[in-house]
Amino acid sequence: MISFSLFGVHVKIHPSIWVTLALMAYMLGRGEHGWLGGALFVVAGFICIFAHEMGHALSGRWLGGGRPLVELAYVGGVCTNNVSQLSRGGTIIMIAAGPLTSLALTLPAFAWLYSIDCSAYRAMLRMLAMLYGIMPAHLVEAYPPMIVLFVTYVVQVSLWWSLLNLLPIYPLDGGMIMHNLIHSPRVMHIVSMAVAVLLIAGCLCMGYHAMLCILVILILLNYHGMKNAPY
Repeated sequence: MISFSLFGVHVKIHPSIWVTLALMAYMLGRGEHGWLGGALFVVAGFICIFAHEMGHALSGRWLGGGRPLVELAYVGGVCTNNVSQLSRGGTIIMIAAGPLTSLALTLPAFAWLYSIDCSAYRAMLRMLAMLYGIMPAHLVEAYPPMIVLFVTYVVQVSLWWSLLNLLPIYPLDGGMIMHNLIHSPRVMHIVSMAVAVLLIAGCLCMGYHAMLCILVILILLNYHGMKNAPY
């Protein structure tokens, strides 16, 4: 376990996060770029997840949530703030700050692409290509391929990770925001399961099988929560 403090936030990093990211690199076919490509994916994934949790922590601390704790382990991270000291609006801001901070990591990549193409439209098209793992040919020709590959991984992980977390599925960030807006826990769990089922159908149709296990676990968690919800 690695433990340190950063900007007043206590951080704990468990080795399992590196193992999980390495398995994800293998499952998503990053081995096509060799061991160095897999290592770059692990680093990019760690940066995005760490930025995500620090977004929660720093915003929560700024809003009065005390000294936060960030733990990175297994399939992601957890940020612990003293939520009881925050208003409902403050809690929602703190939750949303995580995916927004992760999304902000794509801004340097966009600025780089814009400086090359001198066109926001073309830069956006290049970003969309990177989102699906396609490295723009003119970048590979002009810059070291591994640098372009690393930027592509950062764009991919930050965008997909943020979009996943913004889904209205408890206990993802979108589900936590829904939890603060909907007064009925039972309704919240039902909505979460419905969204997850729709996503499973979509993943099966498009062949995105890597997401199925996560979605099934989320459905089971929400089903258990629905059965125990008082109203």
